[in-house]
Amino acid sequence: MHFRLVLVAVALFASAAFASEPVPSAIIATWLGDARFFDKRIRALTGPLESRLRIAEDLSLSGKLGDATIPSTAPASRSARRLEYRIVLQGQVKQIPELVKTHLVIIVTAKPDALLDADFHLKSRFGFDPTMLVGHFDVVRRE
Repeated sequence: MHFRLVLVAVALFASAAFASEPVPSAIIATWLGDARFFDKRIRALTGPLESRLRIAEDLSLSGKLGDATIPSTAPASRSARRLEYRIVLQGQVKQIPELVKTHLVIIVTAKPDALLDADFHLKSRFGFDPTMLVGHFDVVRRE
């Protein structure tokens, strides 16, 4: 019984310490570059999509993905090195039938070398979407 109490105490302490780590301030910036879909067929239709991501001091994200505007959005979830945003886009990413989707999930992972690792899921809705399209942002920091 004593062992279980110690184990629970250690687990609670470790999780509290991990959760309290701040997201690195190096990601607070404007990031410019391209986005690309992983699906070869979709990537052939769209080519690289011009993208701009702005992460503000309060960790809200705004910007552009192709022709769509990303309105200022607070993180839906947050951990020490990861931010997840759930965004309803303003406009379409590109005017092609395969991309008639307006829900975007962006997963930002801070890297120790002050780079931004960001993937995205373009969806018809935030729930299960078997037709979602997955991609990656290739962006560099610009001030």
